[in-house]
Amino acid sequence: MITSLEHAPAAGEVGQLQRLKVAGIPVVETTVLMGLEVEFYQLGNLAEQLRRTFAGVFGARLDEEKLEAASAQAERLLRESYLLPERSEEVKAALPGGSLLVRYAGEAPFSLEPGPQEALWALKRLWASRWQVDAVLERAPELAPPEVPSLIQAVQGSLELDPILSQQASQVLGAAVRIWSSSGRAVWVAVS
Repeated sequence: MITSLEHAPAAGEVGQLQRLKVAGIPVVETTVLMGLEVEFYQLGNLAEQLRRTFAGVFGARLDEEKLEAASAQAERLLRESYLLPERSEEVKAALPGGSLLVRYAGEAPFSLEPGPQEALWALKRLWASRWQVDAVLERAPELAPPEVPSLIQAVQGSLELDPILSQQASQVLGAAVRIWSSSGRAVWVAVS
């Protein structure tokens, strides 16, 4: 599903950003991608290829050399796989022009790109980042990465911690949060 923030299912940070917007706190234009990463894995038969790539890494003890080689191969596999052309066009059509921030919901910014095509390439790099050694170890022995919405956000200017928006958002959300903003508009809700 490729949708605007307003029409995305309200869960996690996506729901928090929606609540802030409804409360009148300015939020950057956000495109939410849900299920697209799963589709990418399915169409490329990536799950089976990754399972074979990581065979023998986790046994009675962790084989660090195999883990490093498998992680590098997994990242390469994702970067060299393709989204369906029509899906790529749908994503690009849903994005505004200008600088775009690519990241997972609930996670720190991953990549700032100058336009839609570059954001699409960054999206694949974001998905591939789930296979870096540290990321794999974090979820071991589970191999599959968690399903998390990917966000592409229109930003203008630098991203900075905004104490005023943080205070307002904490009141709206009923919990202490930090808001990172761009030009006075909320981008990232970080739990304090």
